[in-house]
Amino acid sequence: MSDHSLAPQNTGLHQLPPLGSSLYYALHMVPSAHRALMRDWWHWWHEISSIPFNVQDPGVAEAKLTWWDQEIQQASGGQASHPLTQSMFSGRSAQGREARLPELPLWRSQINGQINLVHQTRWLDAASLELHVDQTTGSAAEGCAVILGAHSPQARQAARSLGIGWRQIHQLARLGQDARAGWVHVPVNVLQEHNVKAHELTKPAPQAGPNFPKLLDSLSASASSRIKDALQAIRKLPRAERKAMRPLVALSWMQLALLREIQNSQDRILHERLLLTPLKKWWIATQVRIGWLS
Repeated sequence: MSDHSLAPQNTGLHQLPPLGSSLYYALHMVPSAHRALMRDWWHWWHEISSIPFNVQDPGVAEAKLTWWDQEIQQASGGQASHPLTQSMFSGRSAQGREARLPELPLWRSQINGQINLVHQTRWLDAASLELHVDQTTGSAAEGCAVILGAHSPQARQAARSLGIGWRQIHQLARLGQDARAGWVHVPVNVLQEHNVKAHELTKPAPQAGPNFPKLLDSLSASASSRIKDALQAIRKLPRAERKAMRPLVALSWMQLALLREIQNSQDRILHERLLLTPLKKWWIATQVRIGWLS
């Protein structure tokens, strides 16, 4: 297999985030000097995280991720070959920008986390799933803080915690969809603690079993507390960093609103993916922008 065949196809740098998505409304809150780089970072994040789910052969998936790892290292040395990395490292995002690129370990952490995932069993324990989420979405969210200009250790840690909470809620919202595809994003030991069998997620009955509501409450509480603690930490940051982090705060309130929908729907998440309407996302972003939510 040639290196050229492993390289992702250029589908255009402006297609993400999709109109009406949470990232779409958050991106419009990013200052113009940072916006192009943030859009490209989110685009790259999407490219990396989709590989384990879209590529069935673990060897091919690892090869594609390894290609990206090599590309990022070459790009950091001024030899980017993909339009996305050219844009981020030496193109329009780099010319006179105020934002700075996330450090190389934040890129490589995401790649390594995805490589580990394609070779692991899809039935993870709590420690393994926590590590994966921290390596991937946690690193991606910390990179967002760097691009936005929130560079202090406290800001970066808060962003990382937000990312973990986002991912937990994202996994809940598509719990049934992913489970039917073979990805059970509930740790095995947590299923056992709540006496819920894996087949109740992978092949759900029309009505969930009696123990499912308590499992849902437990998973919801974990995600909610992670995000709320991180939001509280952001409120303690200096004013400039609090302002810089507003797009991430907006994303977090959107996720908390989605979590309420999940809790109210109970077992609907076993049969369909739940999403907030664009209007609700817009309204949350507006409230964060004018200071009604923080």
